[in-house]
Amino acid sequence: MQDILTYGDDRLLKELKRAEKPAYVCTIASSDTGAIEGISIAGASAEMRRYTPPADMEALFYGEAKCIPGVAATPDGIPSPVIIAMASLRAAGFPIFVVDAGSEVSPQTPYFRLGSTPGRSLVTGNAVEDVEGLFERGQHLGHHLAKLADYLVLGESVPAGTTTALAVMLALGMDAEDKVSSSMIGGAHALKYSTVLQGFGAAGIGKGTLARDPLEAVRCVGDPMQAAVAGIATAASRSIPVMLAGGTQMAAVAAVIDRLGQADMGNICIGTTRWVREDADADLVGLAEQAGCPRVYAADLDFGESRFQGLHPYEAGLVKEGVGAGGMAVAALVRTEITAAELVASVEDVYEATVVPMLKS
Repeated sequence: MQDILTYGDDRLLKELKRAEKPAYVCTIASSDTGAIEGISIAGASAEMRRYTPPADMEALFYGEAKCIPGVAATPDGIPSPVIIAMASLRAAGFPIFVVDAGSEVSPQTPYFRLGSTPGRSLVTGNAVEDVEGLFERGQHLGHHLAKLADYLVLGESVPAGTTTALAVMLALGMDAEDKVSSSMIGGAHALKYSTVLQGFGAAGIGKGTLARDPLEAVRCVGDPMQAAVAGIATAASRSIPVMLAGGTQMAAVAAVIDRLGQADMGNICIGTTRWVREDADADLVGLAEQAGCPRVYAADLDFGESRFQGLHPYEAGLVKEGVGAGGMAVAALVRTEITAAELVASVEDVYEATVVPMLKS
């Protein structure tokens, strides 16, 4: 399909095109893993990363965040990919549902609460509280959302989510070392891997130890979003298509779903951005195959000629993905038949309305 890079069959893209009542669902959570120095730039500082998940949701609802000025940004001022999700949602007209799986700061939006406890650092080896409850409540929500919608796009906003993704995939026995993407150039692979090893040591586990117990892997070294989204997707996939909208962190969620053996994996795909799909320091397609989800769709967006210099760093490998940006961009391209260039122009409009005033203040 136009402006969409496809790996695997495109059946679920065709299902999205035919869907009459699709919906976007974004799950947020906090994790103390995000406070580890150098592990994430999903926020201007470790303190500000506490506000990134709720700020992203507020921007989706109101056009700008309420808990911070403008929108979340990196320490260098590069805006959160929420601006891509905002433009895509406006183009596609999807309804928005927010799920809080354990955010340190609650969003000032309507939302479903599946968990109230933020994740601990994965180095504790005891990262997620009540993981079974999160999964179960996610299943109940997914079951009911599937009655309201005929296609779900599931996004996430969790700082340091690729590090917890790496930890979970390694605990499941996947070949994931040096293969997860990052909001930073180069992937910070050494730091992420050493962090994971600390968590494995604290939990008394090793690579592949929990191959048959994916929720225990999340409990030990994951984050709350993973359990919640796995539950939502598992239940919904039994009756409707589901797109896991995100980068390599969604490969970890797909792997959890696949190993639990309760979902229709043929109804699940991953939607992301070109920047993740073509990241030379990661391997989303390979991870998706290992996760039992060999369908990856990427929006072929290009910010290289953008009239705003603040968007150019995406082309250099910074930020790349988050808040379901890639998946919603794919959905917008399929549903509306706009071009990638037109969608980029819409992203620029959002940038001008939300980021430019923030930079001037």
